[in-house]
Amino acid sequence: MIGVVLKSVFSSDATLSSLFGGRIYPFLAAQGAAVPYVVYDEFRVDPQGSKDSDSHIDEVSVRLTFVATVYSTCQSGVEAARTAFVRQGRTVAGITVQSCTYETQRDIYSDTDEYFGVQADFTFRIVRL
Repeated sequence: MIGVVLKSVFSSDATLSSLFGGRIYPFLAAQGAAVPYVVYDEFRVDPQGSKDSDSHIDEVSVRLTFVATVYSTCQSGVEAARTAFVRQGRTVAGITVQSCTYETQRDIYSDTDEYFGVQADFTFRIVRL
């Protein structure tokens, strides 16, 4: 479900689309994928229930890994994602995103490929119907 939201925003947001050209992949990029690209990993889903009902909201933790040959492209991607996602109360590709929070980021580097990377963690509150 979160993949649909991510792909939709990365395609429709002008800055993210111009930086990454819609190249966002689940778990790992395709071998030989054009750089720059983004990989996403949904690493935790916490259902938010109440004593009176089943959960109807999931808190979904997602790690976005921005990969590029130039570090500034990764940083621009993180900033654009923070602007595009950290909003409340909207529907994206038919999925209701109640809110999104930016959690943290870390830098990475691949000596072998000479690629820079920045991993950024976000938590989305998704309304389940």
